[in-house]
Amino acid sequence: MRRSLAVLVGVSLLTVAGCSSSKPDSKDTPSAVSSTPSSTPTVAAPKPTPTAVALSVPMYQRALTNVEKVLKPAVVRVMNAPSVAAFDASRKQLAAAVVIERNELAKITPPSGLVSAHPAVLDAFDAYAGDVATQLSKAGDTKTGCGFPKAPDVRLYEAKSGIRTAYAGLAQSVQQSIGKGVKFGAVSVPAKPATPAVIGGRGENGDVFQRSGSRGPGSLKIVNSGNDVVVVVTTSNPRTPEASIYVRANKSATLNGLRKQDYYVYFKSGTNWDAKNRRFTESCAYQKFDDIFSGQYAWTVTLTKSPLGNAPSSETDAF
Repeated sequence: MRRSLAVLVGVSLLTVAGCSSSKPDSKDTPSAVSSTPSSTPTVAAPKPTPTAVALSVPMYQRALTNVEKVLKPAVVRVMNAPSVAAFDASRKQLAAAVVIERNELAKITPPSGLVSAHPAVLDAFDAYAGDVATQLSKAGDTKTGCGFPKAPDVRLYEAKSGIRTAYAGLAQSVQQSIGKGVKFGAVSVPAKPATPAVIGGRGENGDVFQRSGSRGPGSLKIVNSGNDVVVVVTTSNPRTPEASIYVRANKSATLNGLRKQDYYVYFKSGTNWDAKNRRFTESCAYQKFDDIFSGQYAWTVTLTKSPLGNAPSSETDAF
């Protein structure tokens, strides 16, 4: 730019010299630098911060429905996991997806009628992780309440039930926060998992599932007024019975064919009967009658707690 101005000024001076005989004073020669026009920088005005636009109720509903659609595949993977290890991997994926969707919801501006409800929705998502930890505490136990190894299918069932309970709790909390008019949970809350046979399992009343040795004339009738029991007849150790019979609560059953010999009567009660291993897995209690029974007679015992009973019993080790 400066070179252009210098050339233009030089041409102008030559023209003047051709018209006058006087020599121009060098002090009067204009400076190319001084002829450069000054420029003032233009400062752009700051752009106004955009105002967040509140969603309409239908748009807010679509946002929640979209969250459900995103989370549903992760929920399905958890509930279809074939093993505890596969469940744990799927559970972590679901937990990460819940955090992501919670953060996406935090970016939206709710309808005016749901301004106070929206923070509660976010709180419900935040509480999900803690609810999962609480619900999975039971599934983390590797032993039953009676101290036996917990079956893998039982652990997996308890884990899936815990996840379902926690996720259903999330959906319920969100629904309670937003109230009527907007829905959350119908799309993604899973069905209850199938219950393993041992959960709530019971034997058949009167089922003699263990028997050894020859038969005799003796009999033992059991009238059970308490919980489900297994009655064991043995000459020594209840782990090696002459016979074992299952008697349901508030039922009676008779064990026939007892040999002409003295024997002891043991009984154990509980819940969640494991037919494969022939034992209760929860709420176990083990007892024996203190008296000795003879196989020459027909006996009747009533299993109930009563101060008037004439056949005292004592607690014993597990069998």
